[in-house]
Amino acid sequence: MKPPTFFLSSTIYDFRDLRSAIKFYLEEQGCRVLASEFNDFLKPLDRHSYDACLHAIEQADFFVLLIGTRVGGWFIPEERVSITQQEYRQAYELQKAGKLKIVTFVRDEVWQVREERKELASYLGSLPYGESERTKIKAYPSKFAEDADFISGFITEVARNRETAKALKAGGALPSGNWIHVFHNFGDVISTLQSQVFSGLPIEEAAMRRLLQSEIREILRRCIPKTPRGLLSVRRGLENFLTKYPLTTENRKDEFLEIDASDWDKFAWFAFHVISRKFHPIILDRAIVSPFFLQFDPILKAFEETPIHNALLNLREEIRRFNEANTPETLTVIYEHTPRQRGFRNGSIEVEPIKLATLLHLLDRWVNLIELSTSIHRYLDGGGFVEPSLRPRTPILGMEEKIEEEFPSIDEILSVIGSNDRV
Repeated sequence: MKPPTFFLSSTIYDFRDLRSAIKFYLEEQGCRVLASEFNDFLKPLDRHSYDACLHAIEQADFFVLLIGTRVGGWFIPEERVSITQQEYRQAYELQKAGKLKIVTFVRDEVWQVREERKELASYLGSLPYGESERTKIKAYPSKFAEDADFISGFITEVARNRETAKALKAGGALPSGNWIHVFHNFGDVISTLQSQVFSGLPIEEAAMRRLLQSEIREILRRCIPKTPRGLLSVRRGLENFLTKYPLTTENRKDEFLEIDASDWDKFAWFAFHVISRKFHPIILDRAIVSPFFLQFDPILKAFEETPIHNALLNLREEIRRFNEANTPETLTVIYEHTPRQRGFRNGSIEVEPIKLATLLHLLDRWVNLIELSTSIHRYLDGGGFVEPSLRPRTPILGMEEKIEEEFPSIDEILSVIGSNDRV
């Protein structure tokens, strides 16, 4: 998976520490960051530094613009175009072509100076001053704007104010990429990048979720049978059979179970879809050991399991059981009672309960793979997690309760070992 590339554009002197912090943070998230003052920035010896920066923007997926108190170096002095402004203009053309996205930040002090000078300009219009006098007053220097007229004009350009007004008047398309985020500190910048670029998630977690979702989709694609009439409901097919032919703690001891041949043929055709299917997920195991699906309790200072984490654990266990159960021996009962084996006779057939129970166990795992995968996928797709209804560990009615009674409960274990249940 190719990590996103960020280009940092700003005057360097007044943003030195912030640029360094942003670069460190993004690289910790697995991103590539292009910042001209660092040694890892490619500096072709046959090019001017300005040209090298403009060329590097073409490699970026995101253009991060920081506007502060300074102008920086002039790219076209006679037209008062700074190098930062020229970088933005090139990035904007790439943004319009759909090749990158622009995220713009303006220091809150600078934004406030701009707003105050707009109000000042309006007020000066009501006073008996000449135009040259008004211009000098509006452009007075301050520690928050060494060239207030240029910086204000740059912000206006980035906000695309003129294009917006023109589009609204003429009914044309509004410009895009004109959002401006006013920031006070590093935290404001990072929270904005997380919400705007990573959908509110750190990139590692976002990447993990995306890869896990793709793996879950592949499991579902291989689990759900497709017929000319459409997709089969595995759960409905299994439960319809069990409703008519339940396997209980009593009849499991019988030598044979009598099943209508027509019902068996439908059931066997349905069960035949699991033959040779095996699952070997990779991302699922990584997701389980990652902290992304756990919940940190700041009071207890410990990670706690969440319903989605438990679902991932259950899915891995169901996959393990499915793979172990899906053997030729398990499927023998299907081959023993095919229409050809019984001479194409109808009526009823006699099936050994132990062999049927083994096959039903496999099909229960099959149903649970689909149920768990569906719930996990919906969660990863932005929905809340809904606990799926799962098939029991054994297909024999009443047997699961008896099995459960053979093992101590978690509370009983904790009472013996004296744990506070926190890791």
